[in-house]
Amino acid sequence: MYAMQYEITLPADYDMQVIRRRVAVRGPALDAFPGLGLKAYLIRERGVDGAPINQYAPFYLWASTAGMGRFLWGGGGFGGIVDSFGRPAVRHWTGIACLAGPDRSGVSRYATRQAEPMPADADPAGLVAEAVTELGRRARLPGVHTAALVVDPRSWELVRFTLWTMTPVAEGEQYQVLHLSTPQLGEITGAA
Repeated sequence: MYAMQYEITLPADYDMQVIRRRVAVRGPALDAFPGLGLKAYLIRERGVDGAPINQYAPFYLWASTAGMGRFLWGGGGFGGIVDSFGRPAVRHWTGIACLAGPDRSGVSRYATRQAEPMPADADPAGLVAEAVTELGRRARLPGVHTAALVVDPRSWELVRFTLWTMTPVAEGEQYQVLHLSTPQLGEITGAA
């Protein structure tokens, strides 16, 4: 599993209905995209749920890096982002675990992304093992659709990404989910 996210920060007075319409029209195009575990079409809307900015920030969990490559530079969809907004930087992480929550069959309404630096003097193996244990606890919380743990070994950052069917009970950046594409979610998901 591999994760990625790009963030397109928009002007404070941007009409977020434009993004909502874009996702309503284009979102289903990835519902059967080969190699994609899930794509959460995420936004933050200034003044809603404490968001300080307007932002479109899709989050992906890939079942294969070939699928990710096809999306980014193989004509699989990223060109539409580049045409509309320019080419944003794409953050990426190595996947550690993805777990189904008790509300996997529900509709994801929110997502949280919590990033945590790994101390330079700590053993990454121990930190990751602790984070996997914590992910198992998080994945069992009411309202959790999916919980994932990823790591950036360049900056040694752990990221917990959680999809929620109700208002989140976890810290971190909070997003609204406009659409969820899950063509190969079962292939990347383990048991909680």
